[in-house]
Amino acid sequence: MDFPSASRINGWLWLAWLIYWYAAAIFVKSTKQSESIAQRLQHIIPLWIGAILIFNDPSHPFLIGRLYNNDSIRYLGTVLTVIGLLFSVWARIHLGQNWSGMVTLKEGHKLIRTGPYAITRNPIYTGLLLAAVGTAISKTTGDAFIGVPFFLIAFLIKIRREQKFMAAEFGEEFQQFMREVPSLVPFVY
Repeated sequence: MDFPSASRINGWLWLAWLIYWYAAAIFVKSTKQSESIAQRLQHIIPLWIGAILIFNDPSHPFLIGRLYNNDSIRYLGTVLTVIGLLFSVWARIHLGQNWSGMVTLKEGHKLIRTGPYAITRNPIYTGLLLAAVGTAISKTTGDAFIGVPFFLIAFLIKIRREQKFMAAEFGEEFQQFMREVPSLVPFVY
């Protein structure tokens, strides 16, 4: 029996992550305030462009095909995907009922500063970026690598909007959080 390709394993990992993500969305608090549809599209469109580039069939690239053919590098990418997805799940579990796919404030929203939130203010995005890089490495296409910056752009737009919501809700407590904990890359930025 042949071992599944790194690309196929990555697909299964992302599918399992999506199933968990949507199942966990059932248990969130009621929304107090959220971004508009136009605001949401500002980060959803680059995210979808990135996803299309990252997850398209490597045998039919849109822009740039395979860059290399090395199974060891592909499986290293799969390991990065696993680490990134698990990090985002850890953050999601820690965030609990305060989570939302949109930029929102929940009823009784709490500022979480423990677990992964002690090393980065946006650990879900940190994990997803790492998983996107890992998947791009596994896919081996130029398209996938071009897709990763689209994820980054989407998350930076969303982070900026979330920071405004959190600063308005939590004031000095959030300002202190911003001074003490990096935004996206643990211990760096």
